[in-house]
Amino acid sequence: KFQAKQATSRLINVEFQIGKMGAITPVAKVEPVQLAGVTVGSISLHNEEFIQSRDIMIGDMVLLERAGDVIPYIVKALPDLRTGNEKPIEFPTNCPSCHTPLVRIQGEAAWRCPNEKCGEKIIQKLIFHVSKDAMDIDGMGESNIRKFHELGWINNMADIYNLDFDAIANLEGFGKKSAENLKSAILKAKKNPIHRFLHSLSIH
Repeated sequence: KFQAKQATSRLINVEFQIGKMGAITPVAKVEPVQLAGVTVGSISLHNEEFIQSRDIMIGDMVLLERAGDVIPYIVKALPDLRTGNEKPIEFPTNCPSCHTPLVRIQGEAAWRCPNEKCGEKIIQKLIFHVSKDAMDIDGMGESNIRKFHELGWINNMADIYNLDFDAIANLEGFGKKSAENLKSAILKAKKNPIHRFLHSLSIH
């Protein structure tokens, strides 16, 4: 009658993602498994303390849970099922993007990259700036931010409002209509109230 809200899977790897404030978040990659109606393959491990408190290792079988409709999480490792081939999760001491030594402020759980010129940190700030929670620029998602950044068109927030839409129209996968829609969304964002703009700046 009810869908199972717990499942087990094997932890096969851990990737370290950089947030807009520079926080390093470990993300568990597990063998895909059905959990309460969705297929789960990636799960946040939150921070170093979370990993240590649950004694989680790469190669472990782990118990996953999805209470209600919230994001899945790892309840615990299952050490009784270990084979001896498991490896400790090594938290980085340097930023995975710019290699700056990470810092942890007293009282905080997160390790952060303090480099304001960190490439991935800048991209994450730009992605948040255009998101629905911030300036809400429709059509300017993560893939387009990364594409325009690689082309050298967006290096900071101001660049978003000075794009060459004729050049965008000539990009593969765009066209005139898509470029015009993006232009309209950016012009609309310029009229947002000041509180949305301040929120979009990702000031720690």
